Amino acid sequence: MERRELFRHSMMAMGAGLAGLTPGLSLAQEEKKVHPAQLDMLKGQEGVGNPREAHAYAIGMQAFEYGFPLVYMASLSYTFNKDPMGQQVPLNAFISPKDFVATSNFRNGGSFNTDTVYAGAFIDLRKGPMVLTTQDPEGHYFSVQLSDLYTNNFAYISKRSGGPIFGNFLLVPPGWTGKIPKGKFDRVLQCEQKWLFALVRLRIDQDDAAEVTWAKAKFKQAQFTPMDDFLAGRTFTPNDNNVFDVTQFKGNPLRPFAILNHMLTENPPPAIDEILLQGFKTVHIGPGMDLSKNDPDTLRGLARAARDGLPALRSHVERPWARSVNGWFYFPTNIGQAKTTDYIMRSAWQSLWGIVAHPPRECTYLWASQDQNGERLNSNGKYELYMRKDQFPKVEAFWSFTMYQDFNLVVNDANRWAIRENMKGLKFDADGGLRIYIQTERPSEDKVSNWLPAPKSGNFNITMRNYMPSQEIVEQRYDPPVMKRVS
Repeated sequence: MERRELFRHSMMAMGAGLAGLTPGLSLAQEEKKVHPAQLDMLKGQEGVGNPREAHAYAIGMQAFEYGFPLVYMASLSYTFNKDPMGQQVPLNAFISPKDFVATSNFRNGGSFNTDTVYAGAFIDLRKGPMVLTTQDPEGHYFSVQLSDLYTNNFAYISKRSGGPIFGNFLLVPPGWTGKIPKGKFDRVLQCEQKWLFALVRLRIDQDDAAEVTWAKAKFKQAQFTPMDDFLAGRTFTPNDNNVFDVTQFKGNPLRPFAILNHMLTENPPPAIDEILLQGFKTVHIGPGMDLSKNDPDTLRGLARAARDGLPALRSHVERPWARSVNGWFYFPTNIGQAKTTDYIMRSAWQSLWGIVAHPPRECTYLWASQDQNGERLNSNGKYELYMRKDQFPKVEAFWSFTMYQDFNLVVNDANRWAIRENMKGLKFDADGGLRIYIQTERPSEDKVSNWLPAPKSGNFNITMRNYMPSQEIVEQRYDPPVMKRVS
Protein backbone atom coordinates (compact mmCIF):
# COMPACT_ATOMS: atom_id res chain seq x y z
CA MET A 1 0.00 0.00 0.00
CA GLU A 2 1.31 3.49 -0.89
CA ARG A 3 2.17 5.92 1.87
CA ARG A 4 -0.54 8.36 0.77
CA GLU A 5 -3.13 5.55 0.91
CA LEU A 6 -1.97 4.57 4.40
CA PHE A 7 -2.38 8.13 5.60
CA ARG A 8 -5.81 8.48 3.98
CA HIS A 9 -7.16 5.35 5.66
CA SER A 10 -5.77 6.49 9.03
CA MET A 11 -7.53 9.84 8.74
CA MET A 12 -10.77 8.19 7.58
CA ALA A 13 -10.84 5.90 10.60
CA MET A 14 -10.06 8.72 13.01
CA GLY A 15 -12.79 10.88 11.56
CA ALA A 16 -15.43 8.16 11.60
CA GLY A 17 -14.57 7.02 15.11
CA LEU A 18 -14.71 10.50 16.60
CA ALA A 19 -17.63 11.90 14.63
CA GLY A 20 -20.10 11.11 17.39
CA LEU A 21 -17.93 12.75 20.03
CA THR A 22 -16.45 15.98 18.76
CA PRO A 23 -18.62 18.58 17.00
CA GLY A 24 -16.91 19.95 13.93
CA LEU A 25 -14.78 16.86 13.27
CA SER A 26 -16.59 15.09 10.48
CA LEU A 27 -15.68 12.65 7.77
CA ALA A 28 -17.98 14.59 5.48
CA GLN A 29 -15.65 17.59 5.45
CA GLU A 30 -14.27 18.49 2.05
CA GLU A 31 -11.10 16.56 1.25
CA LYS A 32 -8.01 18.71 1.19
CA LYS A 33 -4.57 18.11 -0.22
CA VAL A 34 -2.28 16.53 2.36
CA HIS A 35 0.87 18.58 2.96
CA PRO A 36 3.98 17.23 4.70
CA ALA A 37 3.42 19.65 7.59
CA GLN A 38 0.21 17.82 8.46
CA LEU A 39 2.27 14.82 9.55
CA ASP A 40 3.46 16.85 12.55
CA MET A 41 0.65 15.23 14.53
CA LEU A 42 2.80 12.10 14.69
CA LYS A 43 5.76 13.80 16.39
CA GLY A 44 6.64 12.27 19.73
CA GLN A 45 5.01 8.92 18.96
CA GLU A 46 6.87 5.67 18.66
CA GLY A 47 7.19 4.69 15.03
CA VAL A 48 6.98 8.31 13.82
CA GLY A 49 9.51 7.57 11.13
CA ASN A 50 7.69 4.46 10.00
CA PRO A 51 4.42 5.17 8.17
CA ARG A 52 3.23 1.57 8.33
CA GLU A 53 3.66 1.38 12.09
CA ALA A 54 2.05 4.80 12.57
CA HIS A 55 -0.87 3.78 10.35
CA ALA A 56 -1.33 0.48 12.21
CA TYR A 57 -1.32 2.27 15.55
CA ALA A 58 -3.95 4.80 14.44
CA ILE A 59 -6.18 2.15 12.92
CA GLY A 60 -5.58 -0.19 15.87
CA MET A 61 -6.70 2.44 18.38
CA GLN A 62 -9.88 3.02 16.40
CA ALA A 63 -10.52 -0.72 16.11
CA PHE A 64 -10.04 -1.13 19.87
CA GLU A 65 -12.41 1.74 20.64
CA TYR A 66 -14.93 0.34 18.18
CA GLY A 67 -14.71 -3.34 19.09
CA PHE A 68 -14.07 -3.35 22.84
CA PRO A 69 -17.67 -4.40 23.69
CA LEU A 70 -17.27 -7.53 21.57
CA VAL A 71 -13.93 -8.36 23.19
CA TYR A 72 -15.33 -7.78 26.69
CA MET A 73 -18.44 -9.86 25.96
CA ALA A 74 -16.30 -12.73 24.63
CA SER A 75 -14.27 -12.70 27.85
CA LEU A 76 -17.40 -12.45 29.99
CA SER A 77 -19.06 -15.33 28.14
CA TYR A 78 -16.01 -17.50 28.76
CA THR A 79 -16.14 -16.56 32.46
CA PHE A 80 -19.87 -17.33 32.70
CA ASN A 81 -20.09 -20.40 30.54
CA LYS A 82 -16.75 -22.22 30.28
CA ASP A 83 -14.12 -21.10 32.79
CA PRO A 84 -13.18 -24.11 35.01
CA MET A 85 -12.84 -21.66 37.91
CA GLY A 86 -16.32 -20.23 37.34
CA GLN A 87 -19.92 -21.45 37.58
CA GLN A 88 -19.92 -22.92 34.04
CA VAL A 89 -23.55 -22.10 33.40
CA PRO A 90 -24.60 -23.17 29.88
CA LEU A 91 -25.70 -20.85 27.10
CA ASN A 92 -29.42 -20.02 27.13
CA ALA A 93 -29.50 -20.15 30.94
CA PHE A 94 -29.40 -17.41 33.55
CA ILE A 95 -26.50 -16.90 35.92
CA SER A 96 -26.41 -14.78 39.09
CA PRO A 97 -23.39 -13.74 41.17
CA LYS A 98 -22.07 -16.46 43.45
CA ASP A 99 -23.31 -14.48 46.46
CA PHE A 100 -26.61 -13.85 44.60
CA VAL A 101 -26.62 -10.26 45.87
CA ALA A 102 -23.81 -8.08 44.54
CA THR A 103 -20.82 -7.78 46.87
CA SER A 104 -17.19 -6.73 46.67
CA ASN A 105 -16.27 -10.40 46.17
CA PHE A 106 -17.01 -9.94 42.47
CA ARG A 107 -13.85 -8.41 40.94
CA ASN A 108 -14.52 -8.52 37.20
CA GLY A 109 -15.77 -4.93 36.90
CA GLY A 110 -19.14 -3.97 35.51
CA SER A 111 -20.06 -1.48 38.28
CA PHE A 112 -22.68 -3.78 39.83
CA ASN A 113 -25.30 -2.07 41.96
CA THR A 114 -26.67 -3.26 45.29
CA ASP A 115 -30.19 -1.94 44.65
CA THR A 116 -31.28 -4.89 42.56
CA VAL A 117 -30.36 -8.53 42.19
CA TYR A 118 -29.12 -9.60 38.78
CA ALA A 119 -29.43 -12.53 36.43
CA GLY A 120 -27.55 -12.50 33.12
CA ALA A 121 -27.54 -14.85 30.15
CA PHE A 122 -25.85 -15.27 26.81
CA ILE A 123 -28.45 -16.33 24.25
CA ASP A 124 -27.66 -18.34 21.13
CA LEU A 125 -30.25 -18.02 18.35
CA ARG A 126 -28.25 -19.83 15.66
CA LYS A 127 -30.65 -22.81 15.73
CA GLY A 128 -33.81 -20.72 15.70
CA PRO A 129 -36.16 -18.68 17.93
CA MET A 130 -36.05 -18.91 21.71
CA VAL A 131 -38.80 -18.12 24.21
CA LEU A 132 -37.91 -16.07 27.28
CA THR A 133 -40.26 -16.74 30.20
CA THR A 134 -40.39 -14.45 33.24
CA GLN A 135 -42.66 -14.32 36.30
CA ASP A 136 -44.79 -11.63 37.92
CA PRO A 137 -42.51 -9.34 39.97
CA GLU A 138 -45.45 -8.57 42.30
CA GLY A 139 -45.01 -4.83 42.37
CA HIS A 140 -41.21 -4.79 42.63
CA TYR A 141 -39.16 -2.86 40.09
CA PHE A 142 -38.29 -5.31 37.33
CA SER A 143 -36.64 -5.07 33.93
CA VAL A 144 -35.11 -7.30 31.29
CA GLN A 145 -32.52 -5.54 29.17
CA LEU A 146 -31.89 -7.21 25.81
CA SER A 147 -28.81 -6.22 23.86
CA ASP A 148 -26.57 -7.55 21.14
CA LEU A 149 -22.91 -8.09 21.97
CA TYR A 150 -22.07 -4.60 20.71
CA THR A 151 -24.17 -3.49 23.75
CA ASN A 152 -26.92 -2.00 21.57
CA ASN A 153 -30.17 -2.28 23.55
CA PHE A 154 -32.63 -3.47 20.93
CA ALA A 155 -35.52 -4.30 23.31
CA TYR A 156 -36.71 -3.77 26.89
CA ILE A 157 -39.17 -5.56 29.08
CA SER A 158 -40.07 -3.03 31.76
CA LYS A 159 -42.83 -0.72 32.94
CA ARG A 160 -41.19 2.28 31.28
CA SER A 161 -40.87 0.54 27.91
CA GLY A 162 -44.59 -0.30 27.78
CA GLY A 163 -46.30 -3.61 27.15
CA PRO A 164 -46.33 -6.64 29.45
CA ILE A 165 -43.52 -6.88 32.00
CA PHE A 166 -43.72 -10.65 32.46
CA GLY A 167 -44.86 -13.62 30.42
CA ASN A 168 -43.52 -15.40 27.33
CA PHE A 169 -41.42 -13.39 24.89
CA LEU A 170 -40.30 -14.80 21.55
CA LEU A 171 -36.81 -13.87 20.33
CA VAL A 172 -36.58 -14.29 16.55
CA PRO A 173 -33.12 -14.40 14.89
CA PRO A 174 -32.33 -12.43 11.71
CA GLY A 175 -33.15 -14.21 8.48
CA TRP A 176 -35.51 -16.72 10.10
CA THR A 177 -38.54 -17.34 7.86
CA GLY A 178 -40.55 -19.89 9.85
CA LYS A 179 -44.15 -19.48 10.95
CA ILE A 180 -45.00 -17.82 14.28
CA PRO A 181 -48.32 -19.07 15.70
CA LYS A 182 -50.69 -16.33 16.81
CA GLY A 183 -51.72 -15.89 20.41
CA LYS A 184 -48.91 -17.92 21.93
CA PHE A 185 -46.55 -15.12 22.96
CA ASP A 186 -46.92 -11.90 24.91
CA ARG A 187 -44.46 -10.15 22.61
CA VAL A 188 -42.49 -11.10 19.51
CA LEU A 189 -39.07 -9.45 19.36
CA GLN A 190 -37.19 -9.35 16.06
CA CYS A 191 -33.42 -9.56 16.70
CA GLU A 192 -30.68 -8.22 14.42
CA GLN A 193 -28.01 -10.59 15.72
CA LYS A 194 -27.95 -14.29 16.60
CA TRP A 195 -25.90 -13.77 19.76
CA LEU A 196 -27.60 -11.76 22.51
CA PHE A 197 -27.10 -10.77 26.12
CA ALA A 198 -29.99 -10.52 28.57
CA LEU A 199 -29.76 -8.83 31.96
CA VAL A 200 -32.57 -9.06 34.51
CA ARG A 201 -32.78 -6.61 37.40
CA LEU A 202 -35.19 -7.13 40.30
CA ARG A 203 -35.51 -4.64 43.14
CA ILE A 204 -35.44 -6.07 46.65
CA ASP A 205 -34.21 -5.14 50.10
CA GLN A 206 -30.93 -7.06 50.11
CA ASP A 207 -30.77 -6.87 53.91
CA ASP A 208 -34.09 -8.74 54.19
CA ALA A 209 -33.47 -12.51 54.12
CA ALA A 210 -37.10 -13.24 53.22
CA GLU A 211 -36.93 -10.98 50.16
CA VAL A 212 -33.67 -12.56 49.04
CA THR A 213 -35.26 -16.01 49.25
CA TRP A 214 -38.30 -14.75 47.30
CA ALA A 215 -36.06 -13.30 44.58
CA LYS A 216 -34.10 -16.54 44.23
CA ALA A 217 -37.34 -18.40 43.61
CA LYS A 218 -38.38 -15.87 40.96
CA PHE A 219 -35.06 -16.19 39.16
CA LYS A 220 -35.27 -19.99 39.15
CA GLN A 221 -38.53 -19.67 37.21
CA ALA A 222 -36.98 -17.45 34.53
CA GLN A 223 -35.86 -19.54 31.57
CA PHE A 224 -35.21 -19.84 27.85
CA THR A 225 -36.85 -22.54 25.73
CA PRO A 226 -36.51 -23.26 22.00
CA MET A 227 -39.78 -22.30 20.31
CA ASP A 228 -40.52 -25.83 19.09
CA ASP A 229 -40.07 -27.25 22.60
CA PHE A 230 -42.18 -24.47 24.09
CA LEU A 231 -45.06 -25.10 21.68
CA ALA A 232 -44.87 -28.86 22.23
CA GLY A 233 -44.77 -28.49 26.02
CA ARG A 234 -41.39 -30.20 26.25
CA THR A 235 -38.93 -29.47 29.04
CA PHE A 236 -35.68 -27.93 27.84
CA THR A 237 -32.45 -28.35 29.79
CA PRO A 238 -29.61 -26.10 28.57
CA ASN A 239 -26.37 -28.05 28.20
CA ASP A 240 -24.19 -26.13 25.73
CA ASN A 241 -21.02 -24.64 27.19
CA ASN A 242 -19.21 -24.48 23.87
CA VAL A 243 -18.24 -20.80 23.75
CA PHE A 244 -15.18 -19.17 22.25
CA ASP A 245 -12.06 -19.89 24.32
CA VAL A 246 -10.37 -16.53 24.82
CA THR A 247 -7.58 -18.10 26.89
CA GLN A 248 -5.92 -19.41 23.73
CA PHE A 249 -4.56 -15.89 23.20
CA LYS A 250 -3.05 -15.48 26.65
CA GLY A 251 0.29 -13.71 26.33
CA ASN A 252 -0.39 -12.72 22.74
CA PRO A 253 0.34 -8.97 22.34
CA LEU A 254 -2.43 -8.83 19.73
CA ARG A 255 -4.98 -10.61 21.96
CA PRO A 256 -7.79 -7.99 21.71
CA PHE A 257 -7.62 -7.96 17.92
CA ALA A 258 -7.47 -11.76 17.62
CA ILE A 259 -10.64 -12.00 19.72
CA LEU A 260 -12.22 -9.14 17.79
CA ASN A 261 -11.71 -10.86 14.42
CA HIS A 262 -13.57 -13.92 15.67
CA MET A 263 -16.37 -11.88 17.24
CA LEU A 264 -16.88 -9.80 14.09
CA THR A 265 -17.41 -13.06 12.22
CA GLU A 266 -20.00 -14.28 14.72
CA ASN A 267 -21.63 -10.84 15.07
CA PRO A 268 -21.69 -9.24 11.60
CA PRO A 269 -21.22 -5.45 11.77
CA PRO A 270 -24.15 -3.32 10.60
CA ALA A 271 -23.90 -1.65 7.20
CA ILE A 272 -23.53 1.78 8.80
CA ASP A 273 -20.11 0.72 10.15
CA GLU A 274 -18.72 -0.23 6.74
CA ILE A 275 -16.51 2.86 6.42
CA LEU A 276 -14.66 1.88 9.60
CA LEU A 277 -14.37 -1.74 8.56
CA GLN A 278 -12.74 -0.72 5.28
CA GLY A 279 -10.02 1.05 7.25
CA PHE A 280 -9.62 -1.88 9.64
CA LYS A 281 -9.06 -4.26 6.72
CA THR A 282 -5.81 -2.47 5.87
CA VAL A 283 -4.30 -4.09 8.98
CA HIS A 284 -6.24 -7.38 8.68
CA ILE A 285 -8.80 -6.58 11.35
CA GLY A 286 -12.27 -7.71 10.34
CA PRO A 287 -14.56 -10.73 10.01
CA GLY A 288 -12.49 -13.84 9.23
CA MET A 289 -9.25 -11.90 8.75
CA ASP A 290 -5.80 -13.20 9.69
CA LEU A 291 -3.54 -10.87 11.69
CA SER A 292 -0.46 -12.94 10.83
CA LYS A 293 -0.61 -11.63 7.26
CA ASN A 294 0.57 -8.23 8.47
CA ASP A 295 4.19 -7.18 8.06
CA PRO A 296 6.40 -6.66 11.16
CA ASP A 297 5.97 -2.86 11.16
CA THR A 298 2.18 -3.19 11.16
CA LEU A 299 2.30 -5.80 13.92
CA ARG A 300 4.37 -3.43 16.08
CA GLY A 301 1.81 -0.65 15.61
CA LEU A 302 -1.08 -2.98 16.47
CA ALA A 303 0.72 -4.27 19.57
CA ARG A 304 1.07 -0.68 20.80
CA ALA A 305 -2.60 -0.04 20.15
CA ALA A 306 -3.55 -3.22 22.05
CA ARG A 307 -1.46 -1.92 24.96
CA ASP A 308 -2.83 1.64 24.93
CA GLY A 309 -6.49 0.95 24.07
CA LEU A 310 -7.83 0.20 27.53
CA PRO A 311 -6.10 3.11 29.30
CA ALA A 312 -7.52 5.40 26.61
CA LEU A 313 -11.06 4.17 27.32
CA ARG A 314 -10.56 4.57 31.06
CA SER A 315 -9.48 8.18 30.54
CA HIS A 316 -12.77 8.91 28.78
CA VAL A 317 -14.74 7.73 31.81
CA GLU A 318 -12.79 10.12 34.02
CA ARG A 319 -13.93 13.28 32.22
CA PRO A 320 -17.33 14.92 31.72
CA TRP A 321 -19.37 13.94 28.68
CA ALA A 322 -22.54 15.81 29.57
CA ARG A 323 -23.71 18.34 32.14
CA SER A 324 -21.37 18.81 35.10
CA VAL A 325 -22.76 20.18 38.38
CA ASN A 326 -21.66 20.20 42.05
CA GLY A 327 -18.77 17.81 41.40
CA TRP A 328 -21.02 15.34 39.54
CA PHE A 329 -21.41 14.78 35.87
CA TYR A 330 -24.27 13.18 34.08
CA PHE A 331 -23.69 10.20 31.85
CA PRO A 332 -23.88 10.86 28.10
CA THR A 333 -27.40 11.62 26.87
CA ASN A 334 -27.09 8.98 24.16
CA ILE A 335 -26.11 6.14 26.48
CA GLY A 336 -28.03 2.89 26.31
CA GLN A 337 -29.78 3.56 23.02
CA ALA A 338 -30.77 0.93 20.47
CA LYS A 339 -28.11 2.05 17.99
CA THR A 340 -25.24 4.50 18.09
CA THR A 341 -22.28 5.56 15.99
CA ASP A 342 -20.64 7.14 19.03
CA TYR A 343 -18.27 4.21 19.38
CA ILE A 344 -16.06 5.67 22.09
CA MET A 345 -19.09 6.37 24.29
CA ARG A 346 -20.34 2.85 23.63
CA SER A 347 -17.05 1.26 24.62
CA ALA A 348 -16.13 3.52 27.54
CA TRP A 349 -19.48 4.12 29.19
CA GLN A 350 -21.76 1.27 28.20
CA SER A 351 -19.21 -1.55 28.11
CA LEU A 352 -16.22 -0.72 30.28
CA TRP A 353 -18.22 1.09 32.95
CA GLY A 354 -21.18 -1.23 33.17
CA ILE A 355 -21.07 -4.15 30.66
CA VAL A 356 -24.40 -2.74 29.40
CA ALA A 357 -26.23 0.42 30.43
CA HIS A 358 -29.79 1.64 30.77
CA PRO A 359 -30.99 4.55 28.63
CA PRO A 360 -31.75 7.68 30.70
CA ARG A 361 -35.54 7.12 30.67
CA GLU A 362 -35.06 3.81 32.52
CA CYS A 363 -32.25 4.94 34.80
CA THR A 364 -30.32 8.20 34.78
CA TYR A 365 -26.80 7.90 36.14
CA LEU A 366 -24.55 10.57 37.65
CA TRP A 367 -20.87 10.04 38.44
CA ALA A 368 -18.85 11.88 41.10
CA SER A 369 -15.08 11.93 41.03
CA GLN A 370 -14.35 15.40 42.48
CA ASP A 371 -15.12 17.41 45.61
CA GLN A 372 -16.41 20.99 45.80
CA ASN A 373 -12.93 22.32 44.98
CA GLY A 374 -12.42 20.16 41.93
CA GLU A 375 -10.00 17.84 43.74
CA ARG A 376 -10.08 14.08 43.03
CA LEU A 377 -12.02 11.96 45.53
CA ASN A 378 -9.42 10.01 47.46
CA SER A 379 -9.21 7.76 50.52
CA ASN A 380 -7.12 10.40 52.31
CA GLY A 381 -10.11 12.72 52.50
CA LYS A 382 -13.33 12.80 54.51
CA TYR A 383 -16.46 13.94 52.71
CA GLU A 384 -20.08 14.74 53.42
CA LEU A 385 -23.00 14.62 51.05
CA TYR A 386 -25.99 16.56 52.37
CA MET A 387 -29.29 16.24 50.53
CA ARG A 388 -32.10 18.57 51.56
CA LYS A 389 -35.62 17.13 51.66
CA ASP A 390 -36.59 19.17 48.61
CA GLN A 391 -33.45 17.94 46.84
CA PHE A 392 -34.35 14.26 46.92
CA PRO A 393 -34.53 13.08 43.31
CA LYS A 394 -38.03 12.68 41.90
CA VAL A 395 -38.20 9.06 40.74
CA GLU A 396 -40.95 6.53 40.22
CA ALA A 397 -38.83 3.63 41.44
CA PHE A 398 -35.78 4.41 43.64
CA TRP A 399 -32.43 6.19 43.96
CA SER A 400 -29.06 5.25 45.47
CA PHE A 401 -25.41 6.28 45.93
CA THR A 402 -22.84 3.50 45.33
CA MET A 403 -19.10 3.49 45.99
CA TYR A 404 -16.69 2.13 43.33
CA GLN A 405 -13.01 1.71 42.71
CA ASP A 406 -11.89 0.38 39.32
CA PHE A 407 -15.54 -0.39 38.43
CA ASN A 408 -15.85 -2.76 41.40
CA LEU A 409 -17.63 -2.43 44.73
CA VAL A 410 -15.17 -1.35 47.42
CA VAL A 411 -13.86 -3.89 49.91
CA ASN A 412 -14.59 -2.68 53.46
CA ASP A 413 -15.03 -4.16 56.93
CA ALA A 414 -18.66 -3.05 57.19
CA ASN A 415 -19.66 -4.83 53.94
CA ARG A 416 -21.62 -1.76 52.95
CA TRP A 417 -21.34 -0.53 49.37
CA ALA A 418 -24.20 1.93 48.96
CA ILE A 419 -26.69 4.24 50.60
CA ARG A 420 -30.15 3.43 49.28
CA GLU A 421 -33.46 5.16 49.87
CA ASN A 422 -34.95 1.98 51.37
CA MET A 423 -32.12 1.23 53.81
CA LYS A 424 -33.26 0.50 57.32
CA GLY A 425 -31.82 2.73 60.05
CA LEU A 426 -30.93 5.81 57.97
CA LYS A 427 -31.05 8.96 60.10
CA PHE A 428 -32.69 12.09 58.73
CA ASP A 429 -32.42 15.52 60.31
CA ALA A 430 -35.36 17.48 61.74
CA ASP A 431 -36.05 19.06 58.35
CA GLY A 432 -36.08 15.69 56.58
CA GLY A 433 -32.64 16.08 55.02
CA LEU A 434 -30.07 13.29 54.74
CA ARG A 435 -26.35 13.60 55.52
CA ILE A 436 -24.05 10.87 54.22
CA TYR A 437 -20.54 10.42 55.64
CA ILE A 438 -17.97 9.23 53.11
CA GLN A 439 -14.63 8.16 54.56
CA THR A 440 -12.35 5.20 55.11
CA GLU A 441 -12.37 5.20 58.91
CA ARG A 442 -15.46 4.14 60.81
CA PRO A 443 -17.14 7.32 62.12
CA SER A 444 -18.60 7.84 65.58
CA GLU A 445 -21.57 5.62 66.47
CA ASP A 446 -24.13 8.38 65.90
CA LYS A 447 -23.00 8.56 62.25
CA VAL A 448 -22.46 4.89 61.39
CA SER A 449 -25.99 4.40 60.06
CA ASN A 450 -25.28 7.01 57.34
CA TRP A 451 -21.71 5.93 56.59
CA LEU A 452 -20.61 5.04 53.06
CA PRO A 453 -17.16 3.42 53.45
CA ALA A 454 -14.38 4.59 51.14
CA PRO A 455 -11.48 2.31 50.09
CA LYS A 456 -8.41 2.01 52.28
CA SER A 457 -6.23 3.67 49.64
CA GLY A 458 -6.45 5.35 46.25
CA ASN A 459 -9.01 7.29 44.26
CA PHE A 460 -12.67 6.33 44.11
CA ASN A 461 -15.91 7.29 42.44
CA ILE A 462 -19.54 7.41 43.50
CA THR A 463 -22.44 6.69 41.17
CA MET A 464 -25.92 8.07 41.75
CA ARG A 465 -28.68 6.00 40.18
CA ASN A 466 -32.19 7.29 39.56
CA TYR A 467 -34.51 4.51 38.41
CA MET A 468 -37.59 5.53 36.42
CA PRO A 469 -36.64 9.19 36.84
CA SER A 470 -38.73 12.30 36.34
CA GLN A 471 -38.35 14.28 33.12
CA GLU A 472 -36.33 16.88 35.03
CA ILE A 473 -33.66 14.25 35.73
CA VAL A 474 -33.79 12.70 32.26
CA GLU A 475 -33.21 16.15 30.75
CA GLN A 476 -30.29 16.74 33.17
CA ARG A 477 -31.91 19.76 34.86
CA TYR A 478 -31.74 18.24 38.35
CA ASP A 479 -28.92 19.50 40.62
CA PRO A 480 -27.51 16.75 42.87
CA PRO A 481 -26.08 17.57 46.31
CA VAL A 482 -22.53 18.90 46.58
CA MET A 483 -19.75 16.41 47.36
CA LYS A 484 -18.05 18.39 50.15
CA ARG A 485 -14.62 17.61 51.52
CA VAL A 486 -14.60 18.35 55.25
CA SER A 487 -11.04 17.31 56.16
